[in-house]
Amino acid sequence: MGYVCLHVALVFGSAAVADGDTGSLVAAGGLSIVYYLLITAFGMVLLAVTAPSLSRRWWIVGSASAVALVAMRYVFGTAAGVLTIMALFAVVFLPYVVAAGVLARLLVTRFGGDRLGDLPAHHLTRASVFVASVFLVATVGGSVLAVAAAPPAVPAEDWPADRQLNYLERTDQRDRETGAVIDRSRDYRRAERVLSLLAGEKVDASEEWLDAAIVLQHGTCPEHFELANRLAVAANESVEVDATRWVHLTYDRWQVSIGEPQRYGTQTGSRPVNAACHPPVPAGLNVSAPLAGVSDAV
Repeated sequence: MGYVCLHVALVFGSAAVADGDTGSLVAAGGLSIVYYLLITAFGMVLLAVTAPSLSRRWWIVGSASAVALVAMRYVFGTAAGVLTIMALFAVVFLPYVVAAGVLARLLVTRFGGDRLGDLPAHHLTRASVFVASVFLVATVGGSVLAVAAAPPAVPAEDWPADRQLNYLERTDQRDRETGAVIDRSRDYRRAERVLSLLAGEKVDASEEWLDAAIVLQHGTCPEHFELANRLAVAANESVEVDATRWVHLTYDRWQVSIGEPQRYGTQTGSRPVNAACHPPVPAGLNVSAPLAGVSDAV
């Protein structure tokens, strides 16, 4: 009951902070990560409740499984993506599962009789809750750990532009390999830095255009995606870079974001149409022709 009440309070609190705009919630500092902290704490409470009644073998297997699931994030990029998706599902659906479990417990206690009344305290029930808790802590808590262990999202501003963009692209991709992507404020800060570099006309090479495109395709609005597509196209026109994959991906993402059908079939799921830009595009930056060099290449 405590978890459900805290989750409801967090939902209403987030809505108040964001004022109905999820993008502004990201800009406010990635408050959504608090959901993951709440679920991790809930899983640890369940472990503390169930573990003492189980044998040491359960503890050893559970600990080894948790360590293995967390370690997979740093060894197998694909596995990390799957685990992060599971963590996202936990954020969305776990409150309903817990509420249903509380209701079932009340009904069984009230109407189940002696046989069903003993079910919540049965060894099999406690073992099942323990296993679910280990998986919950390892998947959701692993994402939180990835955020805590991640390097800064953006480099020092006095770095050369090419070095900054290379760093931004690497942290963007690494976040998705480890699960640190759950902190969307990191994407916000990277996009903000890229837009600043573009507005300052400090991006003038094909590798830099591609790095900028990879970061901006994780933006929030059609302007971000259109700019990412133009940069990817410009990079792909050079002899130094093969950016065909990114041209297709950014074009489809741009089209879906304005309510148009995609061409290359790279996008899955749904995306808000004509969403607001977080971070905003600088006033002097024309997303249709961001730089003279890019414009000429396109």
